[in-house]
Amino acid sequence: MDECSATKSTSLETLVIQNISNVKELKSKLSEIIKKGKDYEFDVSSCVKTLIKSNDQEIVLLTVEAISELVKCDEKRRTYSQKEIISPILDILQKEITTENAALIKQCFRALGNLCCDCDSSRKIILECGGVPNIINLMKKYFSAHSQLSMYAFKTLLNFAIGGQEFTNAMVDGGVVEMLQMVVIQELEKEEIDEEAVCALLSLLSLINENDTEILYSDEINAGVLKVLTNTADIDVSELCLDILHAQAEHDSVKTLIAKHGGIQVVCSRIEQLMQKFDHGELDADQSDVEAILKQACDLIVIVLTGDEAMHILYNKGLGEVYISMVKWLEHTNYHLITTGVLAIGNFARQDDYCAQMMDDKIYDKLLDLFDVYVSFGVQMQKEHSVLHPIEPGTITKIQHAILSALRNLTVPVANKRIIAAQGRAAPTLLGALLSVEDHHVAYKLLAAIRMLVDGQESVARLLGRHKSALRCVARWGHAGEYAGAAGEAPRLLAWAVKLLTRGPYWHNIVEVDGCISSLVNMLVASHSLMQNEAILALTLLAIETLKNISPSSEHPEFDYEKSFISQLIKSEIGKHVSILVDTNCAKMPIEVAENLLAFLDITSKKNKLALDYKEAKVTESLKKFAESRQDLSEDLKNCITGVIAAISDNGKD
Repeated sequence: MDECSATKSTSLETLVIQNISNVKELKSKLSEIIKKGKDYEFDVSSCVKTLIKSNDQEIVLLTVEAISELVKCDEKRRTYSQKEIISPILDILQKEITTENAALIKQCFRALGNLCCDCDSSRKIILECGGVPNIINLMKKYFSAHSQLSMYAFKTLLNFAIGGQEFTNAMVDGGVVEMLQMVVIQELEKEEIDEEAVCALLSLLSLINENDTEILYSDEINAGVLKVLTNTADIDVSELCLDILHAQAEHDSVKTLIAKHGGIQVVCSRIEQLMQKFDHGELDADQSDVEAILKQACDLIVIVLTGDEAMHILYNKGLGEVYISMVKWLEHTNYHLITTGVLAIGNFARQDDYCAQMMDDKIYDKLLDLFDVYVSFGVQMQKEHSVLHPIEPGTITKIQHAILSALRNLTVPVANKRIIAAQGRAAPTLLGALLSVEDHHVAYKLLAAIRMLVDGQESVARLLGRHKSALRCVARWGHAGEYAGAAGEAPRLLAWAVKLLTRGPYWHNIVEVDGCISSLVNMLVASHSLMQNEAILALTLLAIETLKNISPSSEHPEFDYEKSFISQLIKSEIGKHVSILVDTNCAKMPIEVAENLLAFLDITSKKNKLALDYKEAKVTESLKKFAESRQDLSEDLKNCITGVIAAISDNGKD
């Protein structure tokens, strides 16, 4: 049928309906439209606008039901998305629900729900007409008495909410959260909850939170969702509960609530039951569905443990049910559970006294064993270059990253550092892994774990110092500027090692291995004064050792350390880096950093080539500006600046 014929046919059909004077025939016609539904080919929206205002309630009922069926079609939905149609439907919903009009109310909800499906124009008309509070108030008033009608109202609100934040905000303003709180409380008071109603209200809560990530539900709602999770065996309902709790757990108060109400114990127990049923083929669900809910549950455990109060509750002096489960999961065969166990241990290890207890419980050894296993997996996969491997590369990376974070946290207490260094196993393992690591996230955590182990432990620093291959890897990551984490951690490891290595012969390798000195020079312009100071101290210590030698070392006569050190500094543009450091931190440079920098310049500016590099980079001008801009410098420090400027001027000659 061409467009002209279609228009004529529609006009004719409209005329036919408008001229039906017999009520019985009109009802028959409306029933015919309802039966054909979305397949009804004519646009009779102009008729509908009139019929929906009829004094005959059966005609109104049939008209609204006809709208419900017609707008199942996308094209017709746009046609019937008109204020003259939607507003009268909303007016009906302002009436008291009675036995006589219950069927009409049901059809009104159906019509609005179908009109809102993927149709913002309908949603905006409902907003314009103030329809959202009408629906919500009706549910508040009649939910318990008319639960079946409320299901249609829920579905209407869901289709409305799917439109996005503009619409969910209107629902929140209209009191939907309070209404949902009322419903969840009523449902939990029943002997058996209505899974369909609960699923609908959970879907609404999830959508609202998705569109407003900052929203915080009441304790009653969050505790109610947790109770639903505890009681339900339905996969879909469980998934919705986990989704809401995960989003709400961004708030520390909710983390604490979940921990206090035993929520994580419930989640752990449910995970283990789920795994057991799935492994025995007793679960009527696809593997992908099981994987999805397993990941959600594990993610919830981890996010709750990031809360300080929640973490203390769940640790419970090392006797907490959750802590014990997490230790047990370190030896599980499922990668989700292993990763969760490791991440949980890393969170428990934020507390120093817990770290000491976990060290006594051999948790560090368990993690190191686990790390060994996954390093072996990673190396094997690199050799095979195979995509058909039982463990995905991303999974290995995630587990390695988690293990290294936990190892680093457990190494923070000084007593633990001593124990680990004395055992003599961790440092060779981690340094060996450094030779094969390719992922920059893992490299970052690995470098941080080694640095924490080096801290104050000369034996570990010596091991690194004599391991030239490891030093080359550190230098390589130090120059991987596109990976900020690893690139920032590598020079810090070198700087911490230098503090201990200058007591013995192994500082030589820092100078010999290409890239180590330039990594330290680059750290001079780091954004944090702590890192700047670490770089200055390390370079100063190396300068003291290398520049005091008049001739090549008797231990290494073939290598001129002074010449190499000076050459590497100049190649790394030491003068330019010092100028940038002073110029960009003129007003905020801590006095301690300034003192250390001047000590470094005082030592190095005595060497003609370095003084010339400083002079060309205008270091003297930067120092003058620094001295002039600071009112907090002591006379000794001012004199030191004057002396350095003079040394650069005197020695920096071609």
